[in-house]
Amino acid sequence: MLDSTVLCRSAVCLFVVIAVTPAFANATPQQEGELKLSLPEAVQLAFENNLDIRVVGYERSLAEARVKTARGQFEPSLFLGIPGAIGVTPFPAGGAFGGPVGFGGLGYSDQRFPVSTALAGAEVTTQRSFASLLDFQQQLGSGLRYDISYVASRTDSNSIFNSLNPAWSNTFALSIVQPLLNGRGSAATQASLLLARANTAVSRVSFVAQVEQVLLQVEQAYWELVFAERDLEVKELSRHLAMEQLERTLAQVEVGLIAPVEATQAEVQVAGRETDLIVARNTLDNSRDALRALLRADRLPSGWDTQLIATEEPTVVAAEIDVSAAIQQAQARRAELAAAQANINVRQVEVEATRNALLPRIDLVGQISANGIGGDLIVRDGFFSDEVIEVVPGGYNDAVKELFGLDFTSWSAGFNITVPLGNSTAEGNYAQATLNEDRARTEWLRAEQQVVLEVRQAARGVRAAFEAVESTGKTRELAEQQLRIETDRFDVGISTNFEVLQFQDQLAVARSQELRARIDHRRATAELERATGTLLEKYGIRVQ
Repeated sequence: MLDSTVLCRSAVCLFVVIAVTPAFANATPQQEGELKLSLPEAVQLAFENNLDIRVVGYERSLAEARVKTARGQFEPSLFLGIPGAIGVTPFPAGGAFGGPVGFGGLGYSDQRFPVSTALAGAEVTTQRSFASLLDFQQQLGSGLRYDISYVASRTDSNSIFNSLNPAWSNTFALSIVQPLLNGRGSAATQASLLLARANTAVSRVSFVAQVEQVLLQVEQAYWELVFAERDLEVKELSRHLAMEQLERTLAQVEVGLIAPVEATQAEVQVAGRETDLIVARNTLDNSRDALRALLRADRLPSGWDTQLIATEEPTVVAAEIDVSAAIQQAQARRAELAAAQANINVRQVEVEATRNALLPRIDLVGQISANGIGGDLIVRDGFFSDEVIEVVPGGYNDAVKELFGLDFTSWSAGFNITVPLGNSTAEGNYAQATLNEDRARTEWLRAEQQVVLEVRQAARGVRAAFEAVESTGKTRELAEQQLRIETDRFDVGISTNFEVLQFQDQLAVARSQELRARIDHRRATAELERATGTLLEKYGIRVQ
């Protein structure tokens, strides 16, 4: 059953698809305060709650947010304002293309001026005006920047020299700037966006690496819990054997078959087994705490007091390991190598951007505009006369018709050239970028070598652990046979109490060693799966 798990906390959302049944769905009935877990259930709990995964997930979400921020520089902007207004909020970056032109809000002005010449057209000049600007601009990934603007204004004046009053004027203009060298192309204009995307890839594979590491920790902690539980059973069985031997010894002492000192030896053996039990219980508590921390203890049913009980058995299956194939698999799947390659991609973007910055700045600039005016035409009786003979009605529509008639157009084109006299900053940035790229490639080689080393060591570890399982299994079988034989010999008075106790010690050690070998084999197998990059696939986990 597929369970799509979405881990969200504030602005962080981690999408993990886990191909296991939900935790506790098929769990064995348990007492209050107990939590019986299979290994897949422990894995799912870790992905739902583990704090290390959540912490590294913030980096991934932040990287994705940086991409959105970088993409914003290529979004178009629309402005409505008064052209040339003073004391208002300036256009971003000081104008459409960095010039000192200010843009304010749509508004109205009323002005009165004293006159110093008869040509003013009135004793006191008054002017009422309404003006607005609609401006649309955008920068494209190629480096091209364009600006489309429309200016409309209405002016009403008392000057007798104004033939149109009120007068309407409007202008429609298109401006472009295209860098030809420095600033041209995606490497220059989209450097921040490309870097943000490349860093997002780094964050993603780093997240996958952290997921793999946590998964390995969970599996190893789980098997350590299995060892602690089973080893406690071994220690309890050893104490039981010591108690049985003490009872047989006391029975023989009572009938006078052996000296009382033999009972003392048996009692020492029981006391030693009690000490072993104390150590084993402490190890079990520590193992449970280690797994609780990985599963986030405060999310467990009884918090830190939850009695975790592992239900898996440390079974061992023989398998041939093709080291060469395992290395190839690791080279194709390991997140560390993907992260190193993603880091190279980041450095390549920096190299391209800084290389472009070494070039001189040559920009092709151009503008084309159309103009139109309109309004009421005032016909006066003479040039200096204020007597109005006729008013020919007009208005904004006349200005618009004249604008789109394209009878009054203007255009300009040229080049802006900037050549730095000394380019130390750009040269230094380029040198740093190339060195960072070389270092990133060296780090990839180092990571690849480390991956090969880890696979070879992990493969040897699995083989050695399997051989240890076989060896310790035979040792345990022989120890059991020796103890049975020696116990029978003791019962008939052929063997001594010391010899029986010695064989009990050997059996206890053999059982613990076999259990340790089985756990080590499962841990070594998990390490090999991590080294080859197949640990997530094993549990059907896919990080989106």
